[in-house]
Amino acid sequence: MKSISTRTGVLLSIAASLVMFAAESSPIAGQGGGEIGRPGGLANVDGQVKSTGPAGPIPRRPDGHPDLTGTWNGSPGGVTHTVILEEHPGGFGVLGGQTLIVDPPNGLIPYQPWALAERNRRREDANGYEDQVGHCEFYDIGRIHSFTQEYIFSGTTFIINATQHITRVVPMDGRPHLPAGIRLWLGDPVGHWEGDTLVVDSTNFNDRTRMSLGGDFHGADAHIVERFQMLDANTIKWTMTIDNPKVFSRPWTMTSPAPMKRIKPAPDFDIEDTCHEGNVDLVHLKNTYYQAHGKDAKPKYGTDSSIRR
Repeated sequence: MKSISTRTGVLLSIAASLVMFAAESSPIAGQGGGEIGRPGGLANVDGQVKSTGPAGPIPRRPDGHPDLTGTWNGSPGGVTHTVILEEHPGGFGVLGGQTLIVDPPNGLIPYQPWALAERNRRREDANGYEDQVGHCEFYDIGRIHSFTQEYIFSGTTFIINATQHITRVVPMDGRPHLPAGIRLWLGDPVGHWEGDTLVVDSTNFNDRTRMSLGGDFHGADAHIVERFQMLDANTIKWTMTIDNPKVFSRPWTMTSPAPMKRIKPAPDFDIEDTCHEGNVDLVHLKNTYYQAHGKDAKPKYGTDSSIRR
């Protein structure tokens, strides 16, 4: 697997412990049959996500556009690409998976040399403590594709509610992006329709997030375009195209591990996040970090952002 052997030097043991911790941070969706899910959990960790019904005609809203309203999941089952976006073997509790990168054709993220070196630095055992998900802080929008998500239309907005209460309110009224000086964890999303495809265009990121436990990142000046295309009543094709000439040599596109399938929502949508309780892994990662870098080391989040604990 060339993405592992020639470019990464991935150490899955540390990544796996963080993945399992993240997956356990809230009740697992899909228990008892694999067809119930909620934002905050993987859908059916034991197998394929089950759709709520057979394929049918695409539902339509009063304006004629597809109605994406519902609960959806793009996981093939189990912990896979929250660790590595590119092709990777299984091990240490992590399922192997094919690359999620559909462009370029080689399935590799087209990092510039300095950015690839930084991505690989983040993958070292000694630097696992820098990952903010291990601190229960935040999931990047490129990191939640394997989790259950709820889509809602409200007036002129499209709402995406995903794991760990990561909620995006996407205006669909044609407004411009925020001024460049305003930087946000989720970026500034604005939406529009291209035929029957809902397009979410995001800018104004803060460079504090990661796209995977394997250290992938897109930088503060990324321009990210997501496309939600309904293939039938119970299937959505989702893609995310990322462009940032400061980090990548060209734009690139990824998709979810499996097509987004409509699933039955859990009755208790709002659930408690218990991410901080019993977080023993974080203590080990912190000790490893300080042993490698000294007790006064300050974990770095992002590549050009401030240094912080």
